[in-house]
Amino acid sequence: MRKNSTPKEVLLAKLEKPLHISYISQYILKRSEEDSMVIINNLIKESILEESKYGKGYYNRAKGNG
Repeated sequence: MRKNSTPKEVLLAKLEKPLHISYISQYILKRSEEDSMVIINNLIKESILEESKYGKGYYNRAKGNG
């Protein structure tokens, strides 16, 4: 991954399958869960991400945003 990637680019590259917020925060974004939720909520508002049907706290790309 490019060194100058934005958090959004890094996150989208990893969300082919549902991942839990704790994993996203700790290993992908390397931010607190609160900061990660701000990013995730913004992407949900843009219809880029969605909370997975798999379970609460799991997120993946929204259908049609592939």
